[in-house]
Amino acid sequence: MEITLGPVLYDWPKDRLKGFYKEAAGWDVDTVYIGEVVCTKRKGLSAKELGEIAEDLTKAGKKVYLSTPAVVATEDELELVKGLAALGLPVEANDASALAVAEAGGLKIAAGPHITTYNASGMEFLKSVGVDRVTFPVELPKESVAFNTENTDLTTEVFAHGKVPLAFSWRCYTARSFGHTKENCHYECRQFPEGMEIKDLDKNPLFTINGTSILSADTYSLVDRVEELREMGLDALRISPHPEHTGEVIELFRKRIDGLVTPGDGVKAVKELTAGKICNGWFIGAAGKEFLMENEALVV
Repeated sequence: MEITLGPVLYDWPKDRLKGFYKEAAGWDVDTVYIGEVVCTKRKGLSAKELGEIAEDLTKAGKKVYLSTPAVVATEDELELVKGLAALGLPVEANDASALAVAEAGGLKIAAGPHITTYNASGMEFLKSVGVDRVTFPVELPKESVAFNTENTDLTTEVFAHGKVPLAFSWRCYTARSFGHTKENCHYECRQFPEGMEIKDLDKNPLFTINGTSILSADTYSLVDRVEELREMGLDALRISPHPEHTGEVIELFRKRIDGLVTPGDGVKAVKELTAGKICNGWFIGAAGKEFLMENEALVV
């Protein structure tokens, strides 16, 4: 079973991103997704720099995909997608326009979690346009994940750890919280390397604002479900990058895959690393904020 490193969803400075991927070259991951998914206004890595990082990661033995934006709404954003495709590297398409661009360029294509791959028929369509790898949408319950995995020969991947990307908008939530528009956002995202937490009226964490996207407040983790995911036939588990402890989370998941850490100890370790609540509700068909272990006797 593969471990993959998802694209960085937050607005990190260029030097921090480069340093992060230098570290990632030494981590025990099989596939790395790089590129901007949330907002094309962010002053992150250029296409040239992404190409250089991809080359370094490939030399380190990783498979690399260029992740495209989840929302492509303007000609400028479409041109950005075309610029990424021009690098000739495999593409993780997170929008239908990226699918079309990658197919036209004859590139290797993966369908990201923001393409709504809900059923086997949808997967067959994606296969017909050149997709050979699918990451299931984060809201898909385990019964659907199991059925779809059983009824396809595509490589299948599931979002296994990180704050869950719930929704994307053309407008910018972070800019609006500061009284700015998206067009004049002042790049306020840079202040929040793990997003801006918002709370309900009772002061409980509710969501995480991340530019044009909304993420869960709690960290989603399937660390205790590795055996179940393997039995389903899943090929890969995705770890979504966070500012701290990403390498340690990857090491923990590798130990879980290798049977060196029990489900209960895995949950304990994740709670220590995240210093907060964890959830897995959507996977078990419950409210997203809930957490339930497969074996209730192991609840910690």
